[in-house]
Amino acid sequence: SRKHSGPQAGRGPFWRSHQGVRMEGGGRMELECTMDEQDVVVLDGGSGYLKVGFSGEDAPRAVLPTAMATTMVDESREEESQAVSDSASQKKSQLFYGEEALMQPNAVITRPVQRGEIQLTSTEKDALESLWEHTFRNVLGVEQEDLPCLIADTMPLGQASYAARQWVAEVMFEKIKVKSLAIFNTAALSLFSTGRTRGLVVESGEGITQAVPVFEGYAIPHAIFKMRVAGQDITNRVQQMMADQLGETANYRTMQALKEKVCSASDVGSGGHPLLDSMDPSDEESKSFELPDGKIIQVSQKVRLGAPEILFGGVDGEASMQKICMDAINTVDLDFRQDLVKSVVVAGGTSMLPNLSPRLRNELTNLLPMELSRTVEVVSDSQRRYAAWIGGSMFASLSTFDQVAITKQDYEDGKADVRSLVARKTF
Repeated sequence: SRKHSGPQAGRGPFWRSHQGVRMEGGGRMELECTMDEQDVVVLDGGSGYLKVGFSGEDAPRAVLPTAMATTMVDESREEESQAVSDSASQKKSQLFYGEEALMQPNAVITRPVQRGEIQLTSTEKDALESLWEHTFRNVLGVEQEDLPCLIADTMPLGQASYAARQWVAEVMFEKIKVKSLAIFNTAALSLFSTGRTRGLVVESGEGITQAVPVFEGYAIPHAIFKMRVAGQDITNRVQQMMADQLGETANYRTMQALKEKVCSASDVGSGGHPLLDSMDPSDEESKSFELPDGKIIQVSQKVRLGAPEILFGGVDGEASMQKICMDAINTVDLDFRQDLVKSVVVAGGTSMLPNLSPRLRNELTNLLPMELSRTVEVVSDSQRRYAAWIGGSMFASLSTFDQVAITKQDYEDGKADVRSLVARKTF
């Protein structure tokens, strides 16, 4: 893990151009100071991966699985001179994080974020707190105290999110001791990363897919529609389908790698049905996958195109990406719908599936009324895998960040009712 040294460390072309944009006009020195005085830690903790880094940078410093593993180490074996009667008390637990956690055999693995939501049981809360501390101290290499922090959260602002956000605020101020904290909706940040302030964000990550209308930078809570079908479900489907070919159920991580290498969304034929049974035009390279034992297999079109089909709903009435988009579009005011369909922005790890954007565009064009279907545009930025993190990095570099963040003083003053403080000052 690279240690962060100085406000400009590791900043690439995005930082330079972004800095230039912000510093046009007469306020050059003032803005330069605003940006150089403080770095903000930007955290985007999804169901699958935790993305973390510093404001103003063009990509996260680290991306690690949102997982912690606990293993029991028997110390008495290491010190055989110990009396046998002591051996029971010699067992102690050892913690592993991220990629290391998933590699531990026979470990108890805790995934504190599931289907886009922080799990508020004591085990999961302890795991997430421990993962955050590890991230600040060992991954970013910073002293925790007195750094501002921006957290990207998939939950829209509303009653359901208050309990989780209250707990996040308490941990960040009490344990990690941040200087200030801002919590922003991931969809609004994803849109911001493309330079837009209004549009329909279709986020699909590991655990959840959601359609979020954003107006002037704010997610519209009552018009957010989601489905519990996303990357992990495609991987599970690949795993099931490949079990027949391999004669056994392959490791989940191997099937995830296979999905990322060879799967793609299928085209839609003139009848509106996916083209799964047509001739397979793919060359050998694009359907080959090397298993961990070195064996190279050919993955059939049925798996490559069939597994991702669950995003688009296999059966009538099932949740689908196009259905949640339509629900979101139909819930907002009529005069805002045109803005939405002109800027449908896909984001998140699962949006990296080849052909997903053209497929979604086709599906929406078939469903929308004529006057809207003519103007559908699906935007897929090359950095969309980390769109929410990048949007957070951009926003946290602006002087506006200080105006919207909860300061340590705000927190101390509002301790009696953290829930209402979080409701007032998160977005």
